[in-house]
Amino acid sequence: MFHATLDSTKTWKQIVDALATLLTEAHFVVSKSGISLRQLDSSKAAMIDLHLPAGVFQEYSCEKEHDVCLGIDELSKVSKRMAGDDRLEFDLDEKDNRFEIRMLGQAERRFSLQLLTPPDSRSKPPKLSFDVKAEMFADSFKQAVKDIGVISNHVKIISDSKSITFAGEGDTGEAEVSLKKGDEESPLFELQVENNATAMYALNYLAEITKAMGSDSVTLQFSNDKPIQIDFAIAEGGSISFVLAPRVERR
Repeated sequence: MFHATLDSTKTWKQIVDALATLLTEAHFVVSKSGISLRQLDSSKAAMIDLHLPAGVFQEYSCEKEHDVCLGIDELSKVSKRMAGDDRLEFDLDEKDNRFEIRMLGQAERRFSLQLLTPPDSRSKPPKLSFDVKAEMFADSFKQAVKDIGVISNHVKIISDSKSITFAGEGDTGEAEVSLKKGDEESPLFELQVENNATAMYALNYLAEITKAMGSDSVTLQFSNDKPIQIDFAIAEGGSISFVLAPRVERR
């Protein structure tokens, strides 16, 4: 048995939009403590990790662990039908193998989605260590990715103890955005650097990830030519992490 309610359609839409950046199917693990998801995209170049503790929801009841696998396209279509003032109810119908979403507003609307067969195994968390941790305004990160995208299809991120720089180059020229630690008006809140690091990542992935950001701040963690982890908050106590493999330059 699983039942939950959520007063914020904005939160649910943000979750679905984030999953849609990488996945075609969403494999949720629903337990007494909350809802989680950890999945690789089809190319295995990126992973998304979602945690929604039970406290995110206004009501939450789950007697045992369930695997809930749903098509992202169907979830997206349903979320687009949600009005801003709707209250949401979620129920798992184990008998008919369906996941029900009810929208309670001016009208009561119900969508019953067929459950898909979950994968045979769950993705394991990657074992990563990082030399750089940077926290900044999410909007500044979004703008940096857009700026580099004018010129390049990849983003090189460079950090030393004083700054973090986003750079790219293409056939038409070069672009660079630098955020400095300690500047009074800098959008960079925190910069911890154990070792200077440089790594390059595909811009198309970063651009999609930035579209999913609904929080004010974002945390980047990376090392030299290693995966980057991008973390941001969702709702009260929830979080989403993206891990993206680097694009290694041939030397």
